[in-house]
Amino acid sequence: MNGSILVIDDEESIRYTFENFLLEAGHSVVTAKDFPEAAREIGKTQFDLIITDIILGGKTGIDILRLLNEKGIVCPVVVITGYPSIETAAEAVKLSAFDYVMKPVTKDTLLNIVKKALALKKLPNK
Repeated sequence: MNGSILVIDDEESIRYTFENFLLEAGHSVVTAKDFPEAAREIGKTQFDLIITDIILGGKTGIDILRLLNEKGIVCPVVVITGYPSIETAAEAVKLSAFDYVMKPVTKDTLLNIVKKALALKKLPNK
């Protein structure tokens, strides 16, 4: 089940690694290094899944969730973080994040989450 995926992370190595894992699995991948770049991509492409770091410079992955909600875009979002907290996890869930995952994220974990999120996206009324 291939999908169109946006990967948002301020760390180039993570963007590159996730992009390669996802391309190898047959997905279409777009990357963004920060909130403004991600917002532009979200404005011009309909993604099947968004994977975002929690920390994006002056903005956060929570801001990505808020942007999607404001625009009425229904898309599974996986929030990844090297600094998990109850507060950000609760806010992510409140804003309908599909998953909240701690770094480091292994290839198997990433591909398993992507498979589940894309299966959810294909369900009726999602």
